Amino acid sequence: MRSIAEIEKAREERKAAHAAERLEQEAIDLDAIDTLEAAEGASLFTMTANGFRAGVPVKIAFRTPKPVEYKRYCDMVGKAQAQNDPLARRKAQELLAAACLVYPTGDLQKAMLEAFPGVLISLAIEAAKAAELSAENDSK
Repeated sequence: MRSIAEIEKAREERKAAHAAERLEQEAIDLDAIDTLEAAEGASLFTMTANGFRAGVPVKIAFRTPKPVEYKRYCDMVGKAQAQNDPLARRKAQELLAAACLVYPTGDLQKAMLEAFPGVLISLAIEAAKAAELSAENDSK
């Protein structure tokens, strides 16, 4: 049987390797996002995953929703609230997120959605905020 010290050492080594892999993935993601921004000539919004799985992006990039996308989202959310239908609200959020998600794409996107199933909801919230104005407290 291993001692507690041996187990803790093994865990720390594994965590350090995990952290190094995460940093490598983040660099890959940022490079891809930078390339997209340079090609488009516009900045993208980014979000970072709380967790990590090898080979799965930890950074995502998204754009502001187009007016028609945001209107569809608002209409769907309003209807969902009126009908007290949380599934319809989630569908609205998933549609908005899918429309705005720029990176990753293809198989990387599928892997990310598998690893972080809540990412579309988080992205939808941030995309909606990007389309709206923020309140500022001017009182001193």
